[in-house]
Amino acid sequence: MKKTYLILTGLPMLFLVTLLLTSCSDEDSTTSDTTYETTDDDIAEDGDSFILDCSTSDAEQSANTEIETMRQAVVDFRNYLSTSLLEEVSVCLDDERFYLWHNTPANNDNRDGITYGDLSDDQLVAFKDILQLFLSAGGYQKVYEITELSEGWLHDVQSTVWDPDFYSIDMFGDPETSGSWGFQLDGHHCAINFLVHGDNVSIVPAFLGGEPAADTWNGIEFDIFSDERDLALNLYNSLDTSELASASSTSSSHSLEVGPADMNGDPDPYIGTYDYSGFATGLKYSDMSATAQANLILVMQEYVYNLTDNFADVWWTDIIENIDDTYFVWINDSGTSPTATSQFYYRIYNPYLWAEFNTEGSTGANANTIADYNHVHTITRIPNNPSTDNGGDYGIFAYLINQDGPKTLLEHYALADHHKSSKFKFDYQLAAKAKITTHTHDGHTHSHEG
Repeated sequence: MKKTYLILTGLPMLFLVTLLLTSCSDEDSTTSDTTYETTDDDIAEDGDSFILDCSTSDAEQSANTEIETMRQAVVDFRNYLSTSLLEEVSVCLDDERFYLWHNTPANNDNRDGITYGDLSDDQLVAFKDILQLFLSAGGYQKVYEITELSEGWLHDVQSTVWDPDFYSIDMFGDPETSGSWGFQLDGHHCAINFLVHGDNVSIVPAFLGGEPAADTWNGIEFDIFSDERDLALNLYNSLDTSELASASSTSSSHSLEVGPADMNGDPDPYIGTYDYSGFATGLKYSDMSATAQANLILVMQEYVYNLTDNFADVWWTDIIENIDDTYFVWINDSGTSPTATSQFYYRIYNPYLWAEFNTEGSTGANANTIADYNHVHTITRIPNNPSTDNGGDYGIFAYLINQDGPKTLLEHYALADHHKSSKFKFDYQLAAKAKITTHTHDGHTHSHEG
């Protein structure tokens, strides 16, 4: 289906309040072996002034004109928020909130930060303008279809569980004074980390999904993952018998291997130094025919170029330099041929790109109304983080949590009393790749892969 792109107009430069933003200044910057966290002492209010006092090291502001446009748009958006909203949305670069995204339903106040529903119409337009600066037209269209059309469809099914207003925003660092800053969009079927460090821009990890992935809401047709689906089917159908044998897995599981955490309140189990080496299996790019290689490239670009083109080009350069070390795996329902209306799974592993696509199967309230193939999850990561100069998952900020190792951070999550448990479990199961870690939130003990 041909997609129609929704482009929002810019917001007039009218500000309701003038806010003083001071964060991560050069003279306060430090580099240490300690993992820092934002506490109540980091945030201060004095009349109409707001101060976020951070002690993380940061980069000089970029001279890149595109990054400067992004930076100014974020500064303008922050200036347009009330002091209370600004305080709620703002944390330091090393705050744990970076790693707590997930895909439980986004109700019951189970996200940090501020929500779409907290914003006025003009403020929401301003935030969506920022998204369009970071995302390509196609990438923004997917986010729009996920957060507004598919989520609107679900809202009509059960309004207390699903709602476009439940999507949340967290903002990290201070773009007013620093060259290191970012923000996160987090909700049921969309969690993207937008990060800037000097001249580097990234959007991974990026989790995108849809249930339904294709339908009509309010008279608007949507097919969120038509390209990810159809390009992959073209690739599958271009493989010869021996290539298909190498690519095909005998696994019956369609579960994401490195998806979101298992429960609200858990950190991303695959941050930092997670070992991807065991995924160097399947059909290798260097063993493909020229036709199959070309088709694989098109699938990979669909994930990379959700990011706006100039910065996706930088990312793509790293990928192409390692293209011979790319592996493709396909899982199909036994005894069937894959089609646009059947269930299947695939993944792509390159040292600079991890992409997974799966059909989840309909669940819960939708079990009898949505076809199983019409519930889709995808995940995009950079698996060799943080060795690439351009940043992997969470960009350069991954260093801030890896100095003492992920275990220390997980111990913090286990002891902190402010991580809320959700009564909603995920609508899928993670594949068992990481070791099982047992810990407690609010007196509630459970295990997850970490």
